[in-house]
Amino acid sequence: MTHLSSPTERMICENDLPMAVTGKNSRGGLIGTILCLFVGFVLRLAIILNQPNQLTEDRDVYLGIATNLAEGRGYSVPNSTSPTAFRPPLYPLGLAAGMMWFSPAIVVAGINLLTGVCTIWLTIGLGERLQLGSLRFVAAMLTAVDPLLVLYTAQPMTESLCTCLATLWLWSMMGLSMVGVARQDHSQRPVDSLCTGIVFGLLVLCRPAFWLIPLVWGFGELLGIAIRERKSPIRRWTRFPSVFATWASAGVGAMLVVAPWLIRNGIVFGVPILTTTHGGYTLLLGNNPVFYQEVVMQPWGTVWERESLLGWQQELESQIVRDLGAEASEIQRDQWHSQQAKKAISANPGLFIAAVGHRIRSLWNTVPQGDATNSTRGWGLQAVGLFYTAVLLAGGSGVILALRRADRRQWLPLYVLIASVQLAHLVYWTNTRMRGPLTPAVALLAVSVIPRRPSLTSR
Repeated sequence: MTHLSSPTERMICENDLPMAVTGKNSRGGLIGTILCLFVGFVLRLAIILNQPNQLTEDRDVYLGIATNLAEGRGYSVPNSTSPTAFRPPLYPLGLAAGMMWFSPAIVVAGINLLTGVCTIWLTIGLGERLQLGSLRFVAAMLTAVDPLLVLYTAQPMTESLCTCLATLWLWSMMGLSMVGVARQDHSQRPVDSLCTGIVFGLLVLCRPAFWLIPLVWGFGELLGIAIRERKSPIRRWTRFPSVFATWASAGVGAMLVVAPWLIRNGIVFGVPILTTTHGGYTLLLGNNPVFYQEVVMQPWGTVWERESLLGWQQELESQIVRDLGAEASEIQRDQWHSQQAKKAISANPGLFIAAVGHRIRSLWNTVPQGDATNSTRGWGLQAVGLFYTAVLLAGGSGVILALRRADRRQWLPLYVLIASVQLAHLVYWTNTRMRGPLTPAVALLAVSVIPRRPSLTSR
């Protein structure tokens, strides 16, 4: 039998075992897990059964791309054979695989339902690794009943899959931190970093905004080393190779997943597109004179009316045709959109700053706006508002309290995930649903403020 040399190593091994064989409270843990998964499953199934038509309402053309893939036309613009890189590929690929055997509605429901339940289960696992005791079930229940995640289960959008992958990335990163602490030098085995990189690769193929994670994490890691070892410059520099090796292994894992997309785009478009050809439009959507005038400069709660948005899009299309011609490629259009956005930002820096504030507030908004309010009764809106207000206030407090914990390094992935999403949506188009993948992280931070007896941390 392998000897475990430290309490931390023993804790790691226990956390990798089923609850049924660890600790005296395993029965209570099993019941809590089943209850959270059951509630999450029932709520998501209920919204699917209540709104079946939304399962095939293809707002973001994921279903259209998936249909082309399933029918052998490749990753192309819906109802054509023209290659596209407008949307990230992971979700359409998953849909297309399922559509080989099942109807689109069943595939959307299945993927979203399965990944939604997996997210709840992973949240419980994160709570274990953060040593939250029974409070891990409170965090999982907050994730299970989250209105955003429940609502988008019935729609062919990436919220459910992306949230699951973001939570899996958190779980993987915390595992790296635990191994590093156990080894006392914060180094990790290459295979652990490689697996974490693979998860990250899947995450960015689902939503490219997460490409900011390495920048945020790398900056924080190097800054942390500089601060911790500020009295020993020699030791500070000896730590950098270990950090570099860890990130190199993770980078290899990520590129193993992302490389096929990169190579495909290089062959098809002549440019190895790492993300999508959607970034320029998304940047322009949140930074243009019409949006500034009709939303940013108006009282909070004002939304971009559909008629105005459609008019702006039509005018935009006319400008593209005038400037680039009717046969402009996706890459040319993306670059043109980006240039127009930069012009709008430089022409109105004050309005851009105001728009940044608007985007921050939109990301963390507590009450639905626009079309979402049409199908929700007044008491329902109030309930959603109260729920999110309480969770976000507690989560904000948890951000501060977690920094004071002895195991604060374990909480670092949550900070990195939240900071990365917020940074991306300082400049790009933002609404509240973009916060969906942060739900488990916010829930864990929220429950961390709840006082608990020492017995609750035992298993």
